[in-house]
Amino acid sequence: MGSLIFLVQLNELNQFEGNILSIKIPFIDIPGYENGFNVWLVLVITLTSGVIIGFLLAFFQILSQKKEIISLKSKLRRMQVELDSLRNQSIEDDMEIFDEINDNGL
Repeated sequence: MGSLIFLVQLNELNQFEGNILSIKIPFIDIPGYENGFNVWLVLVITLTSGVIIGFLLAFFQILSQKKEIISLKSKLRRMQVELDSLRNQSIEDDMEIFDEINDNGL
């Protein structure tokens, strides 16, 4: 409601001798708007296009983050399987472990 009231007031303020001021946008030729667009309409179009572009950028970032999460989950799953298989291996009793000690005691 606040933005609607703002746009109505904006439209009333942008009048000169009873004629509503218009803005001509380059490279846009729409029949019926040869003299330009109303100021409030240009504002609405600009805000709407900004919201749509922001939504698309956020959407693609979310998709790339989800792809990365799926990749990390599959890598974690592979590591968990490898860890479980190493835990389940039997340790032979006749295995000898040698600890090498340097001559200077380290």
